[in-house]
Amino acid sequence: MTKTMRFSWRGREFMAGLLRESDRGRVDEILAGRSEYTDEQYLEDWLRISGDQVDVALIESIIRRSNGTIAWMRDFGQRWAPRPKPLPGDVPVVLDGGGESMQHRNFTEFERLGGTVLYDSTVTGFGRTADGRFLLRGPGTAFPLFADALVLASAGFEANSRMRVRHLGEQWRDVKLRGVPFNDGGPLAAAIEFGADTAGSWAECHATPQGMTLPDYMLPGQMHKSHGLARYAFPWGVVVNREGRRFFDESGEYSNLSYVTLGQQIMNQPGRIAFQVFDHKVVESGVLPDGYLGDPDAVIAHSIEEGARRLGIDAENLVAEVQRLNSDGNDSIPGERGETTRTPKRLDTPPFLFVPVVSGLTFTYGGLSVTTGAEVRGGGEPISGLYAAGVIVGGLYHHGYPGGTGLMAGAVLGRAAGTAAAEHAIRTGGTNGAGNIAG
Repeated sequence: MTKTMRFSWRGREFMAGLLRESDRGRVDEILAGRSEYTDEQYLEDWLRISGDQVDVALIESIIRRSNGTIAWMRDFGQRWAPRPKPLPGDVPVVLDGGGESMQHRNFTEFERLGGTVLYDSTVTGFGRTADGRFLLRGPGTAFPLFADALVLASAGFEANSRMRVRHLGEQWRDVKLRGVPFNDGGPLAAAIEFGADTAGSWAECHATPQGMTLPDYMLPGQMHKSHGLARYAFPWGVVVNREGRRFFDESGEYSNLSYVTLGQQIMNQPGRIAFQVFDHKVVESGVLPDGYLGDPDAVIAHSIEEGARRLGIDAENLVAEVQRLNSDGNDSIPGERGETTRTPKRLDTPPFLFVPVVSGLTFTYGGLSVTTGAEVRGGGEPISGLYAAGVIVGGLYHHGYPGGTGLMAGAVLGRAAGTAAAEHAIRTGGTNGAGNIAG
C-alpha cells in the first residue's frame, strides 16, 4: 500500500501537528518554503492529469474533505514523517512506517472498538433477504452472514488476467503486479450482478515504472519492496525505448503527477521495457533515490553509445536524441511550483547511468458509481444500505493519476461509508447482531 496521501493544507502549524514529535522542529525544512496547497490547486492538478471522463462533483467533494479527514486520522493515532529525498512537487510528508503501518494502526483501533476481522472469508456474492437485510455468501464457516448495511471496500480486477485482457488489452495479460494476487474483481462482479451501476474508465489502470527485479506479485507485508523499486526520478534525465527513441515528456509535469502515465506507456513499447538515462551531474547531486544507485540491473557507461550497446538499445537513435536534447534547450530540470526560472536539462557529463524499468500494475480504474456520501447507485439512484470505498469506486480517473489521491479518496469515502452504514443500521433496528465485521 502507498505511503502517500495528497491533501489540501494551509500553514506550518497544521503540518507540524501531523508529524512525529521528534520531527516537529524540522517543519520549516520539510516544507521548504511552501505555505499551502489549496483546494483549488488540488482540483486543478487532479482534473488536468486525470482527463475529462471523471465524476467532477465526487472529486470536488473528496478534496473539500481531505484536510478534515487527515485531522481525523491524526486524532485516531496516525502520524506522518518527512519524505526522504523528496522530488520537486512531492507531497512533503508520508505516512509514518508507510501504508503497512497505517493499516496495522487501523486494525488495532478497529478491534479495540469492538470490531471483528474474519480472515479467509472471501465473499462470492450477496443478495437481499425478505426483510431487506443483506445476505453475504461465500465459502467457510462465517457464511451465510447477514447485515443491515454493507460497505464494499475491496480492490478492482488487477489480478484477474482474463479481465485485464478484456478491458485493458492483450499487452496486460502477463503484467507484474505491485500488489497481492487475490484482487480478481469478485466483489465488483457481485455488486454489478446485484444491480450496482458502474463508473470510470474500464480501459485504463494505475501502473508505474519499476525496477527490473519487481516480482510477479507481492503478498501482504511486502509492499515496502515496491517502494524501493520505484523509479520516479525520470524528470532529471530522459526516458527511451529499446529503439533509442524518447516516447514520453519527462519534464512536462512533476513526477508524482506523471509517473502513472509513464507506467502506462511503457506497456506499449517494444519488449514492454524502457530505460532512464542520467548524466554524472545528476548522480553527483544526490537527487536520485537510493534504489537507483543500488539497482543491480543499472549500467554505468563512459559514453551514450557504450551504455546503449550494453543494454541492447539502438545506439544511433539514442545518440541523436541526446544531441537534440542538448542543442534545443527546450527541456528543463524539475523546479517547485511557481518558479519562473528553470535550468535547461542536458545530458553532457559522463559517466552516464542507464536504469532499465518495467511497468508494475497497481489497480484498475473501472468500478462502481457512488454518490458523494459513498452510497452505491443502482439504476441511477442510491441503493439503500449499500456503500463503497477504495479502489472498487469508479469515476475518479480517466487517464493519468495524481500521486496520493487514491488513498486520500479511500479515507474520505471510507469515513463517509462507515458513518452512513452505522446510521443506517441503527435506523433500521440493527437486527442481525453481527456487529462491526470486516472480511
